[in-house]
Amino acid sequence: MQFKEHIYWLPAHWASYLINCDDSSFSLYDDGDEQLETIDQIIEDIGHGRPVEVSDESSFMKYHDAHDYGVLAVDCLLYTFLELIEEPDEPHPSLSAQERNPNLR
Repeated sequence: MQFKEHIYWLPAHWASYLINCDDSSFSLYDDGDEQLETIDQIIEDIGHGRPVEVSDESSFMKYHDAHDYGVLAVDCLLYTFLELIEEPDEPHPSLSAQERNPNLR
């Protein structure tokens, strides 16, 4: 199995939801439900499920990967998503070397 990393700058306060699926902190915000909808849309658009890793250090950013979704300047973390790369089918091990690779003489 091989994976390709995709790294995105996303708001730091989304970490609990993105990593642990814990949306309890969003009840503190007037627009918490809207934020959750935005996060879910971003996850769907990324298309690789939830992130598998998040950075420790944040940076305040005006332009980040959620900017096009209407998210204003905010402290952001780097979130790593993994994409499974399909490997070509391996030949069956019971085949001879010549059968597995017809170019052999």
